[in-house]
Amino acid sequence: MKKLLDRIKLCKLPPPQRRSLPYECYWEDSILTQEQERIFSNQWLGLGRSDRLENPGEYEVFELCGQALVLIRNQDKELRLYANTCRHRGAKLLDGTGQCQAISCPFHGWTYSLDGNLKHAKTMAENPSFDFEEHSLIEYKLKELQGFLFVFLGNKPTDLSSQLGNFSELHQPWSMNELVTTRRASFEVQCNWKAFLDVFNEYYHLNNVHPTSIDNLYNKPEEADKTTGDFASQFGFTTGTGALLEVDQINALPIMENLEPPWSLGARYSWIFPNMTFAASQEAIWVYEASPITSMSCRVRQSICFPKNTTTLPGFKEKSQAYYQRLDDALDEDIVALENQQKGLNKSTSLQGQFSTLMEANVATFSEWYANKII
Repeated sequence: MKKLLDRIKLCKLPPPQRRSLPYECYWEDSILTQEQERIFSNQWLGLGRSDRLENPGEYEVFELCGQALVLIRNQDKELRLYANTCRHRGAKLLDGTGQCQAISCPFHGWTYSLDGNLKHAKTMAENPSFDFEEHSLIEYKLKELQGFLFVFLGNKPTDLSSQLGNFSELHQPWSMNELVTTRRASFEVQCNWKAFLDVFNEYYHLNNVHPTSIDNLYNKPEEADKTTGDFASQFGFTTGTGALLEVDQINALPIMENLEPPWSLGARYSWIFPNMTFAASQEAIWVYEASPITSMSCRVRQSICFPKNTTTLPGFKEKSQAYYQRLDDALDEDIVALENQQKGLNKSTSLQGQFSTLMEANVATFSEWYANKII
């Protein structure tokens, strides 16, 4: 382990000399255990966009870092996040997505309000030592920022504003609070969670992996932005919009209102450490959250968002399909490359590549941040 930690220290070198994470970080189970303890339990984690559940009782069930969770809006339209586990004997409460007036356990019928309070537990009132208030659902801390949702799974929540530093200032031109989610998807990829986020945040693979789909749209990126929080960001100019395939540029929707040059002429790629990343283009943003299933597989959730006034335009439903197709096609190409990469990484000799400073700027910044967390 000491030799591995010594190699991880190489990820903290200045950018021209900085090394990529040792290969073990992408397949070794003991590293995933370290990540759970030192990163996922001590950091606000991205949960995508906060607008995707609109009405009281709407819910979404998912797992994050091995924990079964249910996100739900209460009667006051506040989002709440609970362990998807009955306080009686641990049965799973809800599945998938849907809407309910109360949360009822399918095993023994214990029923909870949308605020997580136990309201009904048959025969338990006959037990004088039973306290309904002690059996509320386990709840986790949630916060919203710029339309994004964050959860803290550990016991001592840190300050989210400190974690994100100048994030709001850097992304202000896109008016992200005003965007609405129009599609959400979830899928499994046979690669380490970090590998998925790596590929989204670098330009280096474009001409090899996306030669006919999106490569010609992206120009050489600008220098990485200076960030004061736990995130990385890099802007690049595009020829047309990076949110559509090269063959579908005719379907471009209007540029976001108040988005001016240079931001209206390209796309900003940002990675909120550790697990959420997104691209902000001229007319849309698309978001990915990645969390580990095992050390060599991950669950990915995808969202695509547009300004509300764009979604009401005539022809939006038809034109938006071209945006979804771009995501699907590019993602299919990425997954082939990622799963091939994982096969090369698995059980391999510990090597460390060196970054292309400009083309892999966000990934290099993450490797330094990660090293500081693990060591």
